[in-house]
Amino acid sequence: MTSGIKSIATRLPLAPAQTEGPAIGPPPASESRGTVMLAWYGLGVLMMTSLLGVVVRQMLSLIAPSLQTSLGFTDLQLGMLQGLGMAVFACAASYPMGWFADRFGRRLILSIGVAIWSAAAFFCVFQDSFGGLFLGTVGIAIGEAGLAPIVYALIPDLFPERKRHIANLIFYGGTLFGAGLGVALGGAMLEWLATSPGSLPSGLKSFDNWRIAMMALALPGPLFFLLVATMPLLNRAPPAPAMRAGGSEPIHAFLPYARAHARTLSCIFGSIFAMAVAMTAVLSWFPLALPRAFGIKPATVGVGLGTAVTVATLIGVLLPGITLKLGGRIPDWSPLRAASLFIWIAPLPAAFLPLATSSFQAYSIAALQGAMGIAGSALMPGIIQDLAPEHLRSRVLALLGIVNALALAVSPLAVGTVSGLIGGPRGMLYSIAIVSVPSLILAAILISRAPRHFAVTAWAVRSPFPGDQA
Repeated sequence: MTSGIKSIATRLPLAPAQTEGPAIGPPPASESRGTVMLAWYGLGVLMMTSLLGVVVRQMLSLIAPSLQTSLGFTDLQLGMLQGLGMAVFACAASYPMGWFADRFGRRLILSIGVAIWSAAAFFCVFQDSFGGLFLGTVGIAIGEAGLAPIVYALIPDLFPERKRHIANLIFYGGTLFGAGLGVALGGAMLEWLATSPGSLPSGLKSFDNWRIAMMALALPGPLFFLLVATMPLLNRAPPAPAMRAGGSEPIHAFLPYARAHARTLSCIFGSIFAMAVAMTAVLSWFPLALPRAFGIKPATVGVGLGTAVTVATLIGVLLPGITLKLGGRIPDWSPLRAASLFIWIAPLPAAFLPLATSSFQAYSIAALQGAMGIAGSALMPGIIQDLAPEHLRSRVLALLGIVNALALAVSPLAVGTVSGLIGGPRGMLYSIAIVSVPSLILAAILISRAPRHFAVTAWAVRSPFPGDQA
């Protein structure tokens, strides 16, 4: 029986977004031109909100050199701000934010999250101590904790089934591309503040440039609060089966599923964690590594790094669709195997980072590594949707946020610790490579072991027989 189940499971389509055909019959009456436009408007609001959150988070990396100059922070303290403050509290708040969103309204909780991180960013403007800035980053982390799970839960409330997967891909690619553009604009803003101090209003001339930058990111908060709170929802998902019976959904319902499919979850989320560690190492420490290694101005790193991220995003978002189409004739080819291919390639450029002799070479290496990582990551939302039962999907998506938050905590601390041991102007470049390359190899090994376990989980999740379900 078990072998038969596995045989059937291996023939199941692993990514509905790539395999499902056009719907039969006319479109529902509710899909009028007006409702379609409102749905795309809602997706645009979600993309802009996510972009704002990413730029607020990345600005903490871009202003790291200024914090060392004006406040005398050590590499370890910067690692704690970017890693511990952001990640631990984001991890702790992720599930509660999802819990509140499911029960009190996703728009409401997401808009409250926007208000929290905007207020926290404004709070950072007036801090002069490590403790004060650490508290501000905790507020940013809590506000952003439910961003990705809530957004992916809101997309089905905006789009019918036939368009939901397209919306997921557009959101993923659009937010990543916008994030790269946003980092570039953030770097340009810091460079402009550094070169044009006379252009500032008299009331701001006494402020450090990093304070003005954080203030500029906090000011749009009230506008985005209103946009999210008033965003139209066109589809209302029915409650989970456990809710229909009149009782509350048991919190422990996730545990039997997790125990039954521990190997699948370990391979998928372990790979995501290891890959996120490597990617975070580059984004967090390039603003310090490149000025030390090549003597360039810190303010210019944001523009170069943002450009590299933008190029990597463009390549990484296009590659999955091309690869899946070209690999359609290969037996057993699937999104999971395509993700494995991309992740195996990623360590190759990362290994050459210590050999870079110019900032351009470093940006090029970051772009190549980032493109492979993004290509693999772009396939993960569909993969996770396939392995998650419908009534547990929000909690499984919350795991994605928790895993990424843990990587955000581990990566900066690891690089900062290794850098303190190596020293020298190029020590930070060596440290990034020492953390990134083994992490990417581990991610590739784990994702390569996933297909067999994943097929069994996908069959169990879709099984019509209660005894076979997770």
